[in-house]
Amino acid sequence: MFTGTHDGLWRRSNFRRRFWLPALAGDTEQGWAPILEGMHFHDQGHTHQTWLIEDDVPRVLRLARLGHRRRDTDDGYSHVTERMVERMLITLDHRWEQDATWEWPENHAAPTQAA
Repeated sequence: MFTGTHDGLWRRSNFRRRFWLPALAGDTEQGWAPILEGMHFHDQGHTHQTWLIEDDVPRVLRLARLGHRRRDTDDGYSHVTERMVERMLITLDHRWEQDATWEWPENHAAPTQAA
């Protein structure tokens, strides 16, 4: 999703310190408004999975999209098709367009992590 120089991978510590935390907290030097302090990188996967479930994306495509292993017997009998992918992308694009003007409420609470 995020690549460094020459499409290489970022080292976790460098990416977090140089980009992730400043983006969450905002960085006036970069002209970035704060997104949501306290959000974890992993929270994005949970949100994406939730959207895919809400949008009735087939389980086999959700697993592939998130890089999860197929473990159930039923998983061996289903495959990702172009039509599934097309429908998912249209729906995600619709979410993007619909939520493009959404902003965090002024008094939002940072997400908490379950124990």
